[in-house]
Amino acid sequence: MQNLTQKLNNTFQFDVRALALFRIAFGFGMLLDLCIRLSDFKAFYTQDGVLPYNYLIQFFDKYLYVPIYQLNDSPWFVGVCFGLHLMAIFCFTIGYKTKLFQVITLLFYISLHMRNPYLLQGGDDLLRCMLFFTLFIPLNATYAIQKKAVNTQFHIPVLVLMFQVMMVYWVSALMKTSTEWHSDGTALYYAFNLDFIQWPLAKYLLNFPALLKVLTHVVFYLELLVPLLFFIPIYNNRFRFIGIIILCLFQIGIASTLFVGLFFLFNLIALIPFLPGFVFNYFKCKTVHLNEPLITSPIKNKLVGFILLYVLIWNTTYIPQLKYGIAKKLKVFAYPLGINQNWGMFAPSVFKDDGWFIYEAITTNGDSLDLNNNYSKITYTKPDNILSTIKNDRWRKYNEYIILADRTWLRKPLKEYILKKHYANKTYHHLQLKKFYLVYMMELTPKPGDSVKISHIYLTD
Repeated sequence: MQNLTQKLNNTFQFDVRALALFRIAFGFGMLLDLCIRLSDFKAFYTQDGVLPYNYLIQFFDKYLYVPIYQLNDSPWFVGVCFGLHLMAIFCFTIGYKTKLFQVITLLFYISLHMRNPYLLQGGDDLLRCMLFFTLFIPLNATYAIQKKAVNTQFHIPVLVLMFQVMMVYWVSALMKTSTEWHSDGTALYYAFNLDFIQWPLAKYLLNFPALLKVLTHVVFYLELLVPLLFFIPIYNNRFRFIGIIILCLFQIGIASTLFVGLFFLFNLIALIPFLPGFVFNYFKCKTVHLNEPLITSPIKNKLVGFILLYVLIWNTTYIPQLKYGIAKKLKVFAYPLGINQNWGMFAPSVFKDDGWFIYEAITTNGDSLDLNNNYSKITYTKPDNILSTIKNDRWRKYNEYIILADRTWLRKPLKEYILKKHYANKTYHHLQLKKFYLVYMMELTPKPGDSVKISHIYLTD
């Protein structure tokens, strides 16, 4: 076992400068994420918002974790939690008592994500996984307020982290089982037709169906094969660097065509720990001298190896070819650690419908107004730009859940929140509402060449 560990350490070399750069970039990414959440913290995390905690626990499964944000539903308490959360991230970023504040940040994030799980997407899963797996890795050997010297035996935990990051791509590819990703080659056609995530470049590319078909296959095989470059045992640094370049371009391509929130950003940050030393040497970054002699850490290596095995088993739940269902019995262990994950991006197939919301209010005077469109008169005409009607990615994700048949219970508190906001609006609170409806205008994406179909769906009575 010791010989194997030594061979792996010699084959896969990682640089502490890359790990420190990762810490700084990751910290800024988390600060950005929390600031975006802060803009809607009353709406999403308090008793005055769309999902009061005492209402959520009636429907959501209960898991073991440290319930920080769940202790009190009042806006003042949630605001204090956000403040403490921000402080912990800041200390982690600058490298002050790094591991302590990393653990605190992880506990805060697990609690925050469990407080309203209907805002989450793949970037949130990746964030928690990176926070957890880097607990076993020295992130403060340099570029830190409090530096900590390390020995060279940190490669196995970084190798495990690399495997976790590459599973984002592998599992996503293996879950893409529909004909759209294979024989039809229409997956990107359907994805780029989703108005609620469509950037102008995606709309433009719809003019080139043959290109989209080729790109669909490119995306699938890129996710499946490029991660292999990171594990080639000869000239690993060079192959790893090539893999990083390709995946960076891939993530930039996603971000320039589809509105995916911070998912692309955390995917880019997740590649930083694997930057080879020659990148830093090229920019003449100071070399960090490690402690000698080598000190093995068999307990740490076995622990991270066991957790990686657990994560592999967890992901078999989502892969149709390997659907053993074992992970369902092991769920209880993932949530307290923050390593629960799902990489089903546009898998097994792409949504065939999207649309926009109308908050239809009938006043006592008989006027029909859309509270979601500055109290303008009701019109069922499709907006020129649906994406511009969505405040941020958290609202987009929440809207996705609202329309699901098995999440109808989310609609009642949302309706109450909208009405509460109306009567608190100093400009329009004098308007007395006789009726209010949450309306979803559902647009079915047609097959290439077919006509568009739009349905008028009342989500509330």
